Amino acid sequence: MKMTVVLAAALCAQAAWARERTDLFNGRDLSGWTAVADQDVTGGYAASEPTWYATNGTIRTTGTPFGYLRTKRGDFADGRLHVEYRWWRETEKPNSGVFVRLSAERGTFIPTTVENQLCRGMAGDVLGLAGFRFAGFEPRDAYDPAKPLSGITKAPRQGADVEKPFGEWNVLEVELKGDTLVNRLNGVELNRVTGLSVAKGAIALQSEGGAAEFRNVWFEEVPVEPVVIKGIEVVD
Repeated sequence: MKMTVVLAAALCAQAAWARERTDLFNGRDLSGWTAVADQDVTGGYAASEPTWYATNGTIRTTGTPFGYLRTKRGDFADGRLHVEYRWWRETEKPNSGVFVRLSAERGTFIPTTVENQLCRGMAGDVLGLAGFRFAGFEPRDAYDPAKPLSGITKAPRQGADVEKPFGEWNVLEVELKGDTLVNRLNGVELNRVTGLSVAKGAIALQSEGGAAEFRNVWFEEVPVEPVVIKGIEVVD
């Protein structure tokens, strides 16, 4: 009986570690994702292409109309998000973002979420959108559901611009633990915020005027600590 207990505990620990990583993009299509578009906000031009599509192992957005592509799964909590992105076509203002802990949709291009800014020249900023709050920073105005751009809280990046030249791939990693978020771009920590007001939510990629593409999108969940068993005597 004691041997059975030891083996069961060991197997449970191994299984927990084996379930760490979830690939969010299969490289072929947008299975597992849902597109949300705000047809009233087009980014200044009308594109004949779809807003979101998969091609050559990447997820592409034309950046218009504004909106986002979110995971159907909505309970991502603690862990590490890995996203690679680049700009694939020149636009007037290369702009996009990566949302985490998306908790409420508002019928506009801005949900309640925390954004890791990718806008050219601002990559690394962290924004609380549609009333999402974090510590140490105040929103520029009160959140009004009738005004999508109200209630935004901004934590500017700490450090220089480390985004690569146009057309080259960048690596964004976002670590989430409890109420703390840390983001790194191309291996450099640019932001650390605490007091996140939402504990879990969906992950999303933003369409906001920039023709961006994304690849190698995955989330590594915090594993259960292995069970360490000491001092158990195994008898026949």
